Amino acid sequence: MYLLHFKRKNSIYMGSKISQIKLITISSVIIYAILLFLLHNILYMRVVFSFLALAFLFTSCDDGDIITTELDFDDTFVATNCDDELICYKIKTEPSESLSVLISTSLEELIETTVDLDNDLLVNLVDFNPVFTNNQFNYRTYSNTITSDIFCSVIPPSNLGVTNDYPTNVTATFEITLIEDDNDGIPAAFEDLNGDGDLDNDDTDGDGLPNYLDADDDGDNVLTATEMPNYSTEFELTQALDTDGDGTPNYLDTDDDNDGVPTINEEGVNPPNQNPADDISNNTVGADYLNVDVVNNIVATAYRVHTINQEFQIKLTLTGINLSVLTQDVLEFGTLTSTNSRAVTPTF
Repeated sequence: MYLLHFKRKNSIYMGSKISQIKLITISSVIIYAILLFLLHNILYMRVVFSFLALAFLFTSCDDGDIITTELDFDDTFVATNCDDELICYKIKTEPSESLSVLISTSLEELIETTVDLDNDLLVNLVDFNPVFTNNQFNYRTYSNTITSDIFCSVIPPSNLGVTNDYPTNVTATFEITLIEDDNDGIPAAFEDLNGDGDLDNDDTDGDGLPNYLDADDDGDNVLTATEMPNYSTEFELTQALDTDGDGTPNYLDTDDDNDGVPTINEEGVNPPNQNPADDISNNTVGADYLNVDVVNNIVATAYRVHTINQEFQIKLTLTGINLSVLTQDVLEFGTLTSTNSRAVTPTF
């Protein structure tokens, strides 16, 4: 009986232990499920919070400190006089956008020159760095393709389709560089005869025009280009014409045929017109100033008119841009090249 009682007691004990194990296992599963549930909700809340934070960022930042628009245009601009003002603008088509600034000046005023105080054949810019304040600036977007006709037109296009117009006032600063050249076929760098890097002190004929501005370098009234300097990048000036073979190319030689008569005086067939190149006695040989057998010595009394080409390189910088979609301290608006020419006659 004791043994039987013992076995029974042991059976009861083992059953109780198994029940406890089952209970612990069930509890663990429940706890694990709860943890998974909590973890899932935490992750979900983090995603929701992140989404809300991003939404808040995109919808609430309008204090002008964050750039939401980029002004991506070409490096050049166009300028045109519009009534009493100058409008500088640039456009693009993909997408259709424009930038424009209205300035109280004109293109002629910007590139105005004045006679040099030391040499009345030379000129200088009146102002190479003008600054204009309080100028109307507009950044516009369009639903249609645009052209330059949208600016300063008497009758603007009817289908502009302006979708956004962002105006502000800006300061406009110009940097203007004047480059002049005689267009004689010789690069200015090769007209630095003494090689000192100063083009202004090379004046072969002493007429007051340095060679790089002098269309007639030797002052014989035959244009340098007509006297065939034959410049090329390969041979430079080594192929220049030298009719009399004296070692001085025609464009620097005052007596091209070495007949003892200065080229400038060899005008005889036609009335003197400051151009010996059109005086021809023998068509086979050419102009008299190249024909050693023809001697016409009519003393010249004047130099011919010289034409000097001008190139104005204009750089425009805008400052103080403050749009609802963009705040930018400095905008390099771009560059513009304008060409012109002037005529001078050296004193004989």
